[in-house]
This record gives sequence, C-alpha cells and structure tokens, in this order.
Amino acid sequence: MNKGFTIVELLVATTLFVIVVGIASGVFVQSLRMQQLSVALMAANDNASLALEQMAKEIYIGSQFTANLDKTELSFISQREGNVTYKFNKDDGIIERNGVALTSRNVKVKYLFFDLIGSDLNDGQSTRVTIRLGVSANNKRVEDIITNLQTTVSSRQLD
Repeated sequence: MNKGFTIVELLVATTLFVIVVGIASGVFVQSLRMQQLSVALMAANDNASLALEQMAKEIYIGSQFTANLDKTELSFISQREGNVTYKFNKDDGIIERNGVALTSRNVKVKYLFFDLIGSDLNDGQSTRVTIRLGVSANNKRVEDIITNLQTTVSSRQLD
C-alpha cells in the first residue's frame, strides 16, 4: 500500500491554506491602512497644538486686541514684533500669521474663533482671549474626524 495524499486531499489542504492566508493578508493590509490614518491624525493634531501654543505665547505678551465681526481674525500689538494678525483662511483651511501660513499642509483647519473678554481700553482688566480650533488631517479618508482644541490666554498687559 502506498503512503501519501490523494489529489482530493491536496486540493482541500491547498484551498484551506489559501483561505487562511487570504484572511490574514486582508487583516494585515487593513491594519496598515489604519496605522497610516492614525499617524496622519496624530501629525495633524501635533501641528495644530504647536500653532495654538505659538498663538498663546504671543497673545500673552500682546496688547490692544481686536477681532473682526465673525471672530475669525485677531489683531493686536506684540511686544516683540509690533502689529500681528492671526486669521483663518477658509479657502485653504489654514491659519495665517500676518499673511504667512502657520499650519502645515497635513492639517485641514475646519474652524477658528477668537473670543475676547475685557478688551475695552481702560477697563482695568487684562484681556482674555479664548481660541477655539477644529482640525482634521488633510486626508480624504479621515477629514470627517475633527479634533476640537480650546485654550484661554490672559494678556499680561493691562489695556
């Protein structure tokens, strides 16, 4: 009697092997895609946090704050650099500082608002600026995932 496998047994074993490898490959490819999307979201959040921190530091040493009517633009006088304007460019989805992009291309800014409290001259209060920011990665697959960031900064200058 010959010991070995029949063609039917080989076909069944090969078929099962192909199915298992196909499922494992699909899971692996999906994991790689999810990892790429996570990296894109983290990079966008890091860049937005950096932009928010830069704005906060400059607002802290600023004075004479004004915002436009829709609160998407903030102008003030910085102790270091004079007149500064932060603006939300809706067309490009970026934050601009004096007309120069502050956020990188991997960030899509969804909204930016500046809320001023105590900005009247000679009111005896330091101005508080609340910055509200919504960002996502500039990637078609994850542009619906929005990270909301907010901070309030008090100027150390009394107006």
